[in-house]
Amino acid sequence: MKQSIKLFFFLTLFFNTHNSYSQDSHNLINQHINTLSSDSMQGRLTGSIGEEMAANYIKTQFEKFNLSTITGNSFIHPFTFTYTNNPHKTTKSNDSITGLNVIAYLNNNAKNTFIIGAHYDHLGLNEYNLSTLQNSTGKIHNGADDNASGVAAVLELARIYSTNNTIENVNFIFACFSGEELGLAGSKSFAKTIKNTFPNTTLMMNFDMIGRMDNHNKLFIDGIGTSPKFKTIITDEKPKNFTLNLNQSGIGPSDHTSFYNQNIPVLFFYTGLHEDYHKPTDDAHKINYKKVDAIIKYATTITNSLSKESNLPFTKTKYNPPKTNPKFKITLGIFPDYTDYGNGLHIQHVIEGKIAHKNNLLKGDIITKLGTVDITNIYSYMKALSKLKKGKTYKLTYLRNKKTYSINLKI
Repeated sequence: MKQSIKLFFFLTLFFNTHNSYSQDSHNLINQHINTLSSDSMQGRLTGSIGEEMAANYIKTQFEKFNLSTITGNSFIHPFTFTYTNNPHKTTKSNDSITGLNVIAYLNNNAKNTFIIGAHYDHLGLNEYNLSTLQNSTGKIHNGADDNASGVAAVLELARIYSTNNTIENVNFIFACFSGEELGLAGSKSFAKTIKNTFPNTTLMMNFDMIGRMDNHNKLFIDGIGTSPKFKTIITDEKPKNFTLNLNQSGIGPSDHTSFYNQNIPVLFFYTGLHEDYHKPTDDAHKINYKKVDAIIKYATTITNSLSKESNLPFTKTKYNPPKTNPKFKITLGIFPDYTDYGNGLHIQHVIEGKIAHKNNLLKGDIITKLGTVDITNIYSYMKALSKLKKGKTYKLTYLRNKKTYSINLKI
């Protein structure tokens, strides 16, 4: 009887603690996303007061978790870069911008170190004309999904690993980057020095836009080819209701690319583009908080499993960084799916009023040829764009519902 009573109280305590933990996690995720994407942050443009406010909020969270700084006494690490695409300049010139990375460290006295990162900057008031909504300069672009959602994951993982009374087999760097929207500037700056300060960095896990998981519970994970240890663990630990879209490449449109270029294995978590991408309507009330929580729990399970590996060897993936990127001044006005499906460039979103929209291209269409260039992936698409000239007409071939169509595009 006494044993039964003890068991009853143990189970009651366990489930109450477990439910409290889950509720705490949910509440904190909600708090982080709502705070960072509030109007008071003014869209968190790199170099702005809003960016500084967001950096201080993140720093305060790191301080609560009693994390360490990686160098000196500050979590905040300024970096300076130039940006050349300011439409408000009457003459072409470079803007010199100082951004703020926010970096914390959990020292487990281990041999290897994992980086868990996300960018926290966004488009501000569309000062650099990066919005997908026409005539939106002056409107706050809050970036709840892009990328307050990813920052919430970093902060929650920082809380979990700093308060779980467990010493993992790896050290952790928790990194919130700025300057991502202006060319991965913050992560490039940090990644250049990482091998000098942390030579045994064996993983960079990046979260960018994890807040809008669809009804099929689709989660994209890129970089699984950058270490032979990844795929088995990722698939074995998959939640039953998740649909995974796995991509080998370590190169993509977010900060993990900066670390892949330093020969570090990377994993990139995201839930895909949507109609609010880079618009003032990317707001906190549209986030699916329960699914964000579920993604973070899945990422925690993956991290725990990977931390038990004695080493995570790096493997170069199929598409290595080109020595020079194709330069192009003309775009079709689409957002591509960066996943390499092998059969063309898949369109994720069509921007209203742009060339693709005017020619009735739709989300889900697959571009297979543009001009003289056969399109198989994002890289051949970029090559095709670099050949376009204003005033010319080019033939575009695409698939829609498994049928092939061709149209002439006036550029």
